Amino acid sequence: MDKPNIAETIIHFERDKNMNDTQFAFESHLSVERIHNLKSGDYEPTAEEEKTILEYIKLHS
Repeated sequence: MDKPNIAETIIHFERDKNMNDTQFAFESHLSVERIHNLKSGDYEPTAEEEKTILEYIKLHS
């Protein structure tokens, strides 16, 4: 099975934690515009952004 992409990971995390993009962006120290673009598939995260997101999710799961 393929590894879920970052957008799916964010969506599942937000759903599980009952969060919106603004809350996720604030707590993960990324811009809400960047989160929107990642989730819509309009933007590929940099290695640093992906690391930040995955570390945040791991820490708060």
